[in-house]
Amino acid sequence: MRKIYIIQHCQSEHHINNMLGGWTDTPLTELGERQAERIGLKLKTEIAREEYVLYASDLMRAKQTAEIIGKHLELNVIEEAGLREINTGAAIGKTKEWAKANRNPIGERGFHIDYQEFQNGETWREFYLRVCDCMERIIHSEQNNLILATHGGTLGYIIAWWTGFNIDMLEKAHFKASVGSISLLKTNSYQQHELHIFNDTSHLIELKS
Repeated sequence: MRKIYIIQHCQSEHHINNMLGGWTDTPLTELGERQAERIGLKLKTEIAREEYVLYASDLMRAKQTAEIIGKHLELNVIEEAGLREINTGAAIGKTKEWAKANRNPIGERGFHIDYQEFQNGETWREFYLRVCDCMERIIHSEQNNLILATHGGTLGYIIAWWTGFNIDMLEKAHFKASVGSISLLKTNSYQQHELHIFNDTSHLIELKS
C-alpha cells in the first residue's frame, strides 16, 4: 500500500515580513528551521524500515524544509519545480498591501477555476493542471513511498488530485493546512485512495508554548 506524506513548508521570512507567498522566494526563519527539525524527528519514528523518496519544491522555504527532514531520514532531496506554489506573476516579491491593491477583480461570480489573481500569473486551472501533471510524473517514476515538501496551495491540489476531484469541484472545495503540518495519503486494501491524516501539527506543540 503506497504512502505519500505531504509536508507544508515551515515558517518562512515572508510570513513575518508581510510579504505575499506564491513564487516570492524566501528562506526559513529560525523558528521554521526548528519546526522542520521536529518534522524530521517525528517521521524518523513513523517510517522506520520503510523505503521513501524525498521530493521538494525548488523554492527555498520548501527545499530547506526538506533538507532538514532529509538529514534525519538519511534521504537526499529531489527538487521539483512542479511542486511550487501558484505563480503569482506581477506580485512576486511584493507586500500583502501591494497585492491587495493590485490583484485582478474577481467579479460577482466569486472564486472560479479560471481566475487569474495577478497579471502574468497562473490561473487556478493552470495551477491545478500543473500539479496534476507533476504528481503523475512522480507517481509513475517512483516505486517507493513518497515524502513531498511543498506549499499550502499545492498541498490542497495534491489532495484533490489523489482523491479524484473533477476540476470544477475545486470551485466549491478547499483544503487548508498549516505551516509545518504533516498530511498522509494512502492506498487501502481495496486500492482506494485515502486521505489518512490531514494537517497534523502535534509535533509543533512544544514550540508554541
